[in-house]
Amino acid sequence: MDDGTVELGAAHTPSDGSSVASPQGDPPLPTDAAPAPAKDESIAETAQVIAKAVRYVKAKRGGDLAAIVLAGSAARDAMTSHSDVDLLVLVLGSDNSHELVRILSRIVEIRYLGVSESEEQVNTSPRLPIILRKARVLYELEAAGSQLLQKAYARFRQGPPSLTIHEKIRLRATVLHWLGKAEDQQADMAIARHLLSIFLDEAMSAFYQLRGFWPASPVEHLRFISQRDHAMGDLLHQAFTATDLSDQLATARRIADHLFKDIPAPARID
Repeated sequence: MDDGTVELGAAHTPSDGSSVASPQGDPPLPTDAAPAPAKDESIAETAQVIAKAVRYVKAKRGGDLAAIVLAGSAARDAMTSHSDVDLLVLVLGSDNSHELVRILSRIVEIRYLGVSESEEQVNTSPRLPIILRKARVLYELEAAGSQLLQKAYARFRQGPPSLTIHEKIRLRATVLHWLGKAEDQQADMAIARHLLSIFLDEAMSAFYQLRGFWPASPVEHLRFISQRDHAMGDLLHQAFTATDLSDQLATARRIADHLFKDIPAPARID
């Protein structure tokens, strides 16, 4: 993520991708790996990152700035060593742009939205009400940020919009398309597994839409689905853990049958 980012604060040291072992029973850290920072140090660094990011945004957009909202894991006090800091910046007039900056060891993703555009997206976006449900206002004028969060929470309480039967049929066709592609490419295992992974992502997304749930975070997909549909969760677990491609494809077909058992195929016209 180095290309095109703006460097702020201390230099960033890229991660080598190695995991940090816990003190109980896990393998020791490699000799060339630095120990994980203490929790208090991590919290202090996050606070510095947020403060510097707020100053940066104020300096850049002070003339039309309406609010700065902290979202994501930083707002939930659930940052990990690989978490980014997510900011939604409301501005006067029209805007819908993104920016990445680097502050200390963190990447900060900044999304700029016009106030009226943000209110419209709260009503239409399948993700924004979830993102803003536990967000925090860091700066605002005339309660612009607080009002948006209130609207997002009210929209979240209403639940996602229901699908029409035509939307359900289209959703079924889209998901089965990727499964068919994976089955067609069985001779090339790498391509088949890639297409199968797309099918599984689409199937989980379809589960939320068909059942009327807001999507959970990616790390919570399996737990969330298993708690609400044990059979679906068990099938997904089998698909993700199977080592034989033919077993994965057979399980994927059972997932599709289970997920779309009440959804008809498109009408025949021949």
